[in-house]
Amino acid sequence: MHVLHNMVAAVKPGGLVFDLQVIRPNPVVEAAGHAVCEIDGEPLFEMADAATAAIDALVRAGLLVEQAVDDHDVRKHYANGAELVSDFAGKQRRLPEPVLPELGRLADPCVVRERCRLRRLSAAAAVAGT
Repeated sequence: MHVLHNMVAAVKPGGLVFDLQVIRPNPVVEAAGHAVCEIDGEPLFEMADAATAAIDALVRAGLLVEQAVDDHDVRKHYANGAELVSDFAGKQRRLPEPVLPELGRLADPCVVRERCRLRRLSAAAAVAGT
C-alpha cells in the first residue's frame, strides 16, 4: 500500500491513473468458436483482489476519484494448441491436466478469453504535497 500511495502522490492533482484488473469468471480456452476448457484463475484473482482492495482504499480515503469503469473481454491468440500449452508452462495459472493432450494436438488457432476491468481514476487535490 505504501508504494501505491507514493505512486498516487506523484500524480498531479486531476492527473489520471488507469487500473487494469483481471476479473471473474475464469478464463476460457476457445477453438473454432467453441469452449475447450476453463482455466483456474484463482492464483491470479488472489493477487488482483489485493490490488483492487488497495485502490479501493485510496478511493475511500479520497485520494483517488473513480471516473469510469469498463468491463471487457481480452483475448490472447495462439497459432495452435501446442503454442498455448507452451505459453502456460511455468505459470501460476494452469491448464487442466485432463485436456493437455487434446490441446497439444490441436492444430487450429485458439484463443484464451478472459474478463478485465479498466478503471479511470483521477488524483484528488488532497494528494498534492503528501
